[in-house]
Amino acid sequence: MADSGTSPNFRPTLVRRVLLVAGVLMLTAGCSTASGGTDAAAAPSPSAVAGRKLQKPETLLGLPPSLSRELTGVPESRLEDLKRQVGEPTSAVAWAYGGETEDADAVLISGASGTVADPAGAVSRALQPYRISDVRSVAAGPLGGEARCGRGRTEEGSQITVCGWADPQTIGVVAFVSSRPQGDLTSKFHQAREEMQRPPA
Repeated sequence: MADSGTSPNFRPTLVRRVLLVAGVLMLTAGCSTASGGTDAAAAPSPSAVAGRKLQKPETLLGLPPSLSRELTGVPESRLEDLKRQVGEPTSAVAWAYGGETEDADAVLISGASGTVADPAGAVSRALQPYRISDVRSVAAGPLGGEARCGRGRTEEGSQITVCGWADPQTIGVVAFVSSRPQGDLTSKFHQAREEMQRPPA
């Protein structure tokens, strides 16, 4: 796909409206719910958490990185808010994957690392701009912390699931956009979060 700013068959303004303005309607729970965001059974060890940072994956969930400036601009527009949640950021990432055509799935990611003093409050603040009113706690997965998801359908028929997490060192948001019905995306959220982790030096 040529780097012309946007694919000719993809409507990035629709995705932007879905995620950032007022296009999300009929909101429902985003993923399988849990009694709380912390996955105690899979809590990482202190040594695994130390120095945790994020990266921009070469691919995400098998999807190639988008070359659309319109599409990548959506997560980039939220990055400064996330960086403010971590004090002095030690890493930050914002990008979009997929979405080559109007019907193609797209996944948008943003996140930052540093020090998160209040993970529960931070993840709530991270999801507020997406105007998802029915956000519920989900299992945080192997990386631990707090995690929540919300889900809805737009007037144009696009489906959206937005999940966020926060742990003592990282915070991030993963947004799934599709023209097809979306099932439970908890495992894909966990996988995307793991792919965003920078391997220890």
